[in-house]
Amino acid sequence: MARKNKNNSSQKRLVLLDAHAIIHRAYHALPDFTSPQGEPTGALYGLSTMLFKIIEEFSPDYIIACYDLPKPTYRHLAYEAYKGTRSKTEDELVHQLKRSRDVFSAFHIPAYDAEGFEADDILGTFVEAYKKSGLDIIIASGDMDTLQLIDGGVARVYTLKKGIQDTILYDEKAVIERFGFSPDFLPDYKGLRGDPSDNIIGIPGIGEKTATTLIQTFGSLENVYKTLKENPDAFTNAGIKPRIVELLKTHEDDAEFSKVLATIRRDAPIDTTLPESWVDKVDAEKLIELFQELGFRSLRERARSVLGMRIDEKNEEAPPPEAPDETRFKEASIMLWLLSSDITNPTLDDMCERTKTDSFEKAYPILKKEIAETAMKENSRIVEKVSDNQFENNKYLLIVLFVLIGIVVLLVVLSFFNKGPKKVYLKPKNQSEDISHNPSQPSNSS
Repeated sequence: MARKNKNNSSQKRLVLLDAHAIIHRAYHALPDFTSPQGEPTGALYGLSTMLFKIIEEFSPDYIIACYDLPKPTYRHLAYEAYKGTRSKTEDELVHQLKRSRDVFSAFHIPAYDAEGFEADDILGTFVEAYKKSGLDIIIASGDMDTLQLIDGGVARVYTLKKGIQDTILYDEKAVIERFGFSPDFLPDYKGLRGDPSDNIIGIPGIGEKTATTLIQTFGSLENVYKTLKENPDAFTNAGIKPRIVELLKTHEDDAEFSKVLATIRRDAPIDTTLPESWVDKVDAEKLIELFQELGFRSLRERARSVLGMRIDEKNEEAPPPEAPDETRFKEASIMLWLLSSDITNPTLDDMCERTKTDSFEKAYPILKKEIAETAMKENSRIVEKVSDNQFENNKYLLIVLFVLIGIVVLLVVLSFFNKGPKKVYLKPKNQSEDISHNPSQPSNSS
């Protein structure tokens, strides 16, 4: 089934997916969805909507998924404490990491991994293999580690800023604007300041500002130490404090080792032959069957819209019902946003997913009840805490006051929307915008 080609350029485009990072971000950003069989599906839903978003925005000719393996890598063997501060991966996330390969299979997207290497190294190896091929390379990831792979106008990084909705596309200029130096210096930067998320130590006592100054002044880590040994006065002339100079001298080995750990390898032992294009190879029946199994009701229509699929009549859903009046819909939108702040522009599917219903008329009273219960629980929790602390300094009385003021503000906002109700009607998504006026934003329904 062919997707709608929005890429008017003759240049072919390759999208490399940091599968583990995307799934991990989706797992923590979305509610704990479950399938009709009780299978955890929140991360899988986020992954699926991310794929649709990428296809809509970039119309890639080739897509490749890159995975971590649940085994130690060469970095762990070299440094036992590598990523040692991270908690054990939850069973629900492990299950969805394994299940995600079924999603990629249905999209006809090949998955790559290599024992002893991380997904970042697989990404780096593909970038190295095709950076001179004329392909436009986009790396989709959930973290910032891959920014070092940006290579001029060839490779860019499409990363998540918050949740799975807020994204940003980094090129070399954007990296320089954010960090003050080009992407190839990011491993040097981590060599100096470390990386707490991966438990890379760097040089204790050197933070972001000092590391940035050193790189902007001297360049690479190797050149920092070359200058330190051959022309130490250059540090004084650059305004580098003697304390920093001593830290550099004391921790030279730590800095160099940290840079090695932070550097993405580009020689993972994988076959870098470009796979066949996923375009026209998507298994529509397999994809729809998988979405039905996972309980992703709304994604069937999304597949039709984004991929141009034709769905068998036996799988067709009933025509969309008449939408509620605009006032009640706005009220429900505010209630859902208060209950789940990650959903900034709620759709009808979001409301049905949250309440596990199939219509607005059923979802509305459930949302209203849930917002009332949430407010009561919060008040009870605060009052109980105040009681336990015997109104120490009356500080919790202020909290209670603020909560009550918040409820009053909510009531005022809702009453404002009660003016001038009118009916609106839902149209099929492939003909016009939905009620949220934001058809590109994936819903959190299933």
